[in-house]
Amino acid sequence: MVTIYDIAKEAGASKSTVANALTGKGKISEATRQRILLCAREMGYRPNVIARYLCQHKTLTIALVLPSLANPFYPEIMEAVENIVREHEYQTLFCITNGDFVLGREQMERLMSRWVDGYIVMGSSLDMADITSYLRQGVPIVLCDWQENEIPVGIPQVSVDFYRAGQLAGEYLLALGHRRIAVIFDEPQQRLRLEGFQSVLQTAGIPLPPELIQRGNSTLESGAAAAKNLLARSERPTAIFATTDWMALGAMEVILDEGLRIPQDISVIGLDDIVISAHLRPPLTTIAIPKSQLAKEATELLLGQIDGNKAMPVSHLAEPYLVLRQSTTSPPGQDQP
Repeated sequence: MVTIYDIAKEAGASKSTVANALTGKGKISEATRQRILLCAREMGYRPNVIARYLCQHKTLTIALVLPSLANPFYPEIMEAVENIVREHEYQTLFCITNGDFVLGREQMERLMSRWVDGYIVMGSSLDMADITSYLRQGVPIVLCDWQENEIPVGIPQVSVDFYRAGQLAGEYLLALGHRRIAVIFDEPQQRLRLEGFQSVLQTAGIPLPPELIQRGNSTLESGAAAAKNLLARSERPTAIFATTDWMALGAMEVILDEGLRIPQDISVIGLDDIVISAHLRPPLTTIAIPKSQLAKEATELLLGQIDGNKAMPVSHLAEPYLVLRQSTTSPPGQDQP
């Protein structure tokens, strides 16, 4: 491996002059700098980036901590974060906790022993008590995609207005004329989505009886199981709101397997806008989460922490929005508004 000493010997310069030329520091003539840089290139010199950043107490590595990869929402977040991180010349380590807080704590301890510069922690990945403890120790952490009511004041976070997301789903289904609407949600991680949805129905005087509220766990299987329960009722719903697209997809499979049509017999709306949602048959109407925006803001907030930038906002809520596709229409026997 070519060293600064080798370049100095070849270029007939001191090691300090060579070091200044390679780092762009010091008072040396431009002619000398260019001569040394040319010499370094010809000799195949590669700077020791790791050593340089260790001197600055940085490894140019951040960790993204996720609860699962089963839901396609998370791989899409991974890709978005990786793209943003690469722009800042950092690299990313990925840590999957499987929603197990004990496992998450163990993995965090391993990561912290490897000098990771900071952490983006997705919702339901770690216990909040552990996160608070890490922050007290000065560990740079940004929370992403958590319910805002789960996060103590002052903890850096980038998330989505999930209450508004639930409202958007309710408003749209009511505008189509639906009155018997079911919901499939993941308790407690998606409570705000349910509460936003309920608030719209309550304002309109539309009941949401307990039998039309089904609990899932953000998986295909739980969405399918919930849909089976709903279809088994003597009076089935005319529309289903699933608080993740992945559960909506599971529900759609069951509805179609029962010989029913989407949306002519039952409308289905999801939440997340994962890529596959646009390619289902029929394509899924959904409330979109701006994943690229989340990734960008969370990464930049974390890098600001790492660099000691205290002027950046501590938290931000991104706005969800409705994406209209072909899985929703007016209830059977009612014209489209």
